[in-house]
Amino acid sequence: MSEVTAGQPAYQRVAAAIRADIDGGRWAAGEQMPTEAQLAEDFSVSRNTIRQGLELLHSWNLVTRRQGSGTFVAPHGLSHAIGELKSLTDVMRERGMRPGNRDVTCVRDATPPADAADFLRSSAVWRVSRLRTADDRPFCLMRSWLPDHLGSHLDHDRLARSGSLYKTLADDHGVVFSEATEIIRAESATAEEAATLSILRGAALIVIYRWVSDNRGRPVEYARAAAPGDRYQYLARLRA
Repeated sequence: MSEVTAGQPAYQRVAAAIRADIDGGRWAAGEQMPTEAQLAEDFSVSRNTIRQGLELLHSWNLVTRRQGSGTFVAPHGLSHAIGELKSLTDVMRERGMRPGNRDVTCVRDATPPADAADFLRSSAVWRVSRLRTADDRPFCLMRSWLPDHLGSHLDHDRLARSGSLYKTLADDHGVVFSEATEIIRAESATAEEAATLSILRGAALIVIYRWVSDNRGRPVEYARAAAPGDRYQYLARLRA
């Protein structure tokens, strides 16, 4: 069992230690974990602290909790909280994954989606396509459409090296991302998506459409990201 270090609330330290044990192979995907009582004894904390730590791990899509059966290690996936405007690269790193890019292209798109053209209102629209990977495994197929003043000056090689479109635009063009609107829905994988993501044609995808503006209210990106349903989830916290 990994040691719990000081400096954070106890439940966060417990969650970090358990995540390290999962990443280190202490428990395999699908394996049942020790009971809350056993974990509390191992970490010398209360069962309530363990319960909070497991809830945090659940929000990260690292464990699943089955009523009457216990806690199990989840298949490797990624969780992202609704309301957070972050790049996928940052979200992956926060969850302990190694982000990557494959098959990066940036081309002028003569026939962009209507939503992209309507939102960007640019004389020319550029499409950035890439396969995002997590720990060298295919994770999601992402396409971003940019207005001409950004897309025409995008450094393709720099994007491929940095891995993050948002960081590249911020560093090279001073873009300050401020606000986004998202639509999340389920779709079936096309033949192209299935081949790229190593899944079956028609498999369930979580598809996220995003409209992004900068701190001056100017449209800077329209994006579509498609990930297999077992590799991504969105977390929403609601209060009455």
